[in-house]
Amino acid sequence: MNYAIVSNSNRDTDYEVAVKAADIIMSAGGTVVMEKELESVLSGRVPSGVVFESFTKADIKTIISIGGDGTFLSVVARYRELDCEFIGINKGSIGFLTEINVEDMTNDLTRLVNGDYKTISRTQLDVKVYNKDGELKGSDVCLNDCMIVRGVKPHVTRLELYIDGQKVEKFYGDGLLVSTATGSSAYSLAAGGPLLMPDMKDMLVTPISSHTLYGLKYVAGPESVVKIVVDQFETAPIICPDGRDFIALEPMDSIIITRYSKVLRTATLKTDNFFSDVRKKIVRRGSFYENS
Repeated sequence: MNYAIVSNSNRDTDYEVAVKAADIIMSAGGTVVMEKELESVLSGRVPSGVVFESFTKADIKTIISIGGDGTFLSVVARYRELDCEFIGINKGSIGFLTEINVEDMTNDLTRLVNGDYKTISRTQLDVKVYNKDGELKGSDVCLNDCMIVRGVKPHVTRLELYIDGQKVEKFYGDGLLVSTATGSSAYSLAAGGPLLMPDMKDMLVTPISSHTLYGLKYVAGPESVVKIVVDQFETAPIICPDGRDFIALEPMDSIIITRYSKVLRTATLKTDNFFSDVRKKIVRRGSFYENS
């Protein structure tokens, strides 16, 4: 089986974790594939038999990202169309998406190669932006969430929210988040949204600093269509799928968000209950920041 390793060198100093991970996987009987451009950097440091080539040319079973949640999301964005699973080794703060702690790598990567894990099929979001004339301006796919938030000046953002063709409300505030179950433990949670089990297919719509008397959160079904229309503004709001730069918004643009046609498969080695695991990570994150 081929296991691809992608490492964020800003987190993984001198690729130390990547080299160790390659050694563990090869010792367990797997084959390691790394990006071609790393051959000059890592050749001679990784075990013989590591293949340096394009992931699209290799039959990859699992892609392993090394870094934090941001690294994981960027790796997913690059390789989501490959028919493989994803898992992360945490070199960030705490990490909700990164499954493996560095100190547990030997045991966890050996389990991964031996097939001792479960697979979670995660819903993704298909995001399309149309101008006022109905012309497509751009599209993207995200695993966590798509946020439409106020721009560089702290002006109130005015958005109209529709679900399945029905006008839900005219929103005033800092912005709106449309999240998957995976993203329910990210920004949406911080904004007061509910937690969804990671394999659920529903979409969450969570307001950010709502300047209304309601500020309701909404749960849309798997087949729902969420539409957000940008009202007139003094400062353009920003749209970010999974925190990435996207396109410039203009008045009367329509943002259409639906469930993407393909799920993203992630490997999980956890034995914890999902909710207890989230609670532990939040507690550890608080300790991490206090001690950093």
